[in-house]
Amino acid sequence: MNIHQDVVDEQLRMGRVRRVADVTVYWLGQGSFTHEEALSIIEHARGEILTLCPGKEEVFELVIRPRFLRILTERALIEWGATDSVN
Repeated sequence: MNIHQDVVDEQLRMGRVRRVADVTVYWLGQGSFTHEEALSIIEHARGEILTLCPGKEEVFELVIRPRFLRILTERALIEWGATDSVN
């Protein structure tokens, strides 16, 4: 492969990673499921992303998983009405 093809392949891979993350964010924010099912969705996304980017476990744990967990926390606060007691 040449450098141009490597760049194109990397761009395609990163686009797929973004789509996996975006779909996961959507489902976590809108779907109807238990906490355990939500964690399973996150683990599935992790598997997909690490298949696309092997060796990037640390990046997933430091950047992507916290984003997913923030969504779950915000959703829980809203659904439980806890935001009223915080504000």
